[in-house]
Amino acid sequence: MDEKLQKVAEDFFSRIKEKLPVEKADKQFIVGIVGMIGSGRTLLAKTLVENIKGAILICANSARFLLKEAGMSWGENVYAVLLNTTEWLVKNGYIAVYDGNQVDKDRREAIKKLADKLGVKYYLLKIITSEETAERYLREKYSQPPKNTFEDFWPGTDAEDIVRNLHERNKDFYAIDKEDPRPEFFAEIENEGTIEEFKQKAIEVAKKLESQ
Repeated sequence: MDEKLQKVAEDFFSRIKEKLPVEKADKQFIVGIVGMIGSGRTLLAKTLVENIKGAILICANSARFLLKEAGMSWGENVYAVLLNTTEWLVKNGYIAVYDGNQVDKDRREAIKKLADKLGVKYYLLKIITSEETAERYLREKYSQPPKNTFEDFWPGTDAEDIVRNLHERNKDFYAIDKEDPRPEFFAEIENEGTIEEFKQKAIEVAKKLESQ
């Protein structure tokens, strides 16, 4: 990691440390989420964090915000920043929950490699939803301009920009079921109902994760 990226990683890490829960986890692990754009990954991640002792949200867009501020590209730099903080969290008794899409096989393998190094489980969750539902959710979510802060940043310009070519942008999500071997999912969660129904499903998954 070069000096400039290291500074971004340290900034991200310091902000995450400010949000550490009082209680540490009974058992550490890492959670990744697979889902198309607009499927509810961030909502799922936040609900898990709210319902699992010692869990911390690892937000990809927060890393993108800091990288943009530093005039750096995203891509692999985002995951270098996230992995740096994840390692510290797990070593110090916490659970890392990623909200960023884990459709990229290389990125999943990098997290799995870290989990194996730390001696913890890496649980992968999948959200199942339609493109119509995803587009509706995106338009609702981005109906108001973002504050563009560490806590509230998204890389598009407006809702239209984000939903444009949604099918093409979700091609990696569709390709994941063609992988050989197919990834093993701890849970596959359907999101076609109300937000409250989806959150209730997320709470049930949180209970199952804690019981492992």
